[in-house]
Amino acid sequence: MKKLAWPVLPLGIVTIALAIFAAPTPWEGPVIIPISAGHALSLLDSFATVVLLVGMAWLYGGLWQRRERLYHVMRRSPGASSVAIFVAGLGLGLLIASAFSSFFWWWAVGAVIFGAVLIMALSAATV
Repeated sequence: MKKLAWPVLPLGIVTIALAIFAAPTPWEGPVIIPISAGHALSLLDSFATVVLLVGMAWLYGGLWQRRERLYHVMRRSPGASSVAIFVAGLGLGLLIASAFSSFFWWWAVGAVIFGAVLIMALSAATV
């Protein structure tokens, strides 16, 4: 049960945070920090950010504890691992760029790309 708790519980926390981020605009509360046209950090978004950071910190902490497993996976396939790291950086870059530019829907592409690589890393770490 404890072995299963690591990837499942933090992914559940991240899912809850994403659901909070997807809340309708009238529920969000006042804008705390305007970021760009069409983007701002509201009161509810701030709470969702804290929840997301807790879940992601738990995921990354678990990956760090299992870094030997990841190292062996990367040694077996260094080319694919390099491509996965590049693609994860691309996805994260699209996420960040979309918040500060007019690439409004590119955040979704970046989130899917980054999330897919993160799930691959989680599956490699739990083998």
